[in-house]
Amino acid sequence: LEWEEYRLEGDAVIMGNGTEAYQQVGVRSSASGEWCSVRWILSLAKLETGDEWRIESVFVQEPDGGTDAGLNGDAVSLTPLGAYEAPGEVVLKVMKALRNPDEPYPLHGSEMAIRYCSPTNAASKLSPKAFQQYLKEPWYRILMEWEEIQLEDDSEEQEEGASVLQQSVLVRRSADESWTVVNWELSLHSGRWLMDALTITE
Repeated sequence: LEWEEYRLEGDAVIMGNGTEAYQQVGVRSSASGEWCSVRWILSLAKLETGDEWRIESVFVQEPDGGTDAGLNGDAVSLTPLGAYEAPGEVVLKVMKALRNPDEPYPLHGSEMAIRYCSPTNAASKLSPKAFQQYLKEPWYRILMEWEEIQLEDDSEEQEEGASVLQQSVLVRRSADESWTVVNWELSLHSGRWLMDALTITE
């Protein structure tokens, strides 16, 4: 990345497990350039000399295969660490975390949701506490109240090799209620699927 200025966008968030943290940073190539969002994921390494925070992943604003006009015009793709997670796996992991937002510790669900936000997702700049307040809004409550969930197979609608896609899940509070559609928009960053936005249709 070629940058001349940077700014921290929100506070660094250390997850409740104490071993992972994330920080959103804005960078631009000149005083008149556009700001580009960069997400840093860090993990805590246990060393003989003491604990040390190390970079696990860096996610740049544009998805893999795109271009980033706010910087040097080239896409950035870093080799991801850890096992590959398909879009459906990411969505189910976040949905299940939001369903039990304070297990295994307070704000865990919000931490997981923010952890999987893309750099362009406005929620990536929120603290877990602020994110959980949003979940209390009437149109988001279904994310914490569902009892049944079904992952939709959207593979036929997606272009092969696409770096941006949609993944839908059906949820409902009980067997005698109608399904609610939660549609997630995801993009591929450094080989990892992250969430750009969601829409909820009752």
